[in-house]
Amino acid sequence: MGDYTGRIEIGRPAQEVFASLADIRNMPRYLPSVRHVRQEGQAQDRVVMEGEADGRGWRAEGWLRMDAETRRMEWGADDPPGYRGALRVEHGPRDRSEVHLQLHLTPGPEVARRMQAHHGNVDHAMRVAMERTLGSIKACCEGAPGEAAADKDTTRSADDLPDSRPFGSSATLNPDI
Repeated sequence: MGDYTGRIEIGRPAQEVFASLADIRNMPRYLPSVRHVRQEGQAQDRVVMEGEADGRGWRAEGWLRMDAETRRMEWGADDPPGYRGALRVEHGPRDRSEVHLQLHLTPGPEVARRMQAHHGNVDHAMRVAMERTLGSIKACCEGAPGEAAADKDTTRSADDLPDSRPFGSSATLNPDI
C-alpha cells in the first residue's frame, strides 16, 4: 500500500495533451473529486483545491510544479504530508500520446475504513480511483477540438464522470499493486 502507477493512451499529440492537463482550469474536468483549483498567494507553485469525495467536502493546500519541456507535472499536499504524485506525457505513434500517472498515498484510518467497506481493500479502491482518473483524462483530452474548460460548466457530481471501463485495456495499472 502507498505507491500506485497507471498509464493510458490518448488520441492526441503529447504537447496538446500536456497543455490541456497543465492548465489548472481544466483540472476539475479530469480529476474526479475536484471541484475548484486556484493558485494561492504570490508563490507560483502553491495551489488550493476543493472538492467532494464519498459525500464529504474537502479542501487541500499544496504545491504544483510543471515542466513543459519534459511534459511533467508534480504535486504534493501539505496534509497529509506524505501525499505526492507525478504525471508525464510521452509521445506515441501517429500523433498519439501516453499519460503516465504515479501517486504516493497512505490513507488515514477513517479513509482506509471507507475504502475497505466500499471496495474490499485499500489497494483495490486505489486501482479503481486510478482507472477512473485515467479514464477522465482520456475523455477530457479527446473531447471536441477547441473545447476549452473556461467555456464549460465544470460543476458535476462524481456520478457524471466518465467511467474508464469503456476504454478497455488502454487504462493499464501496475499489476504489482
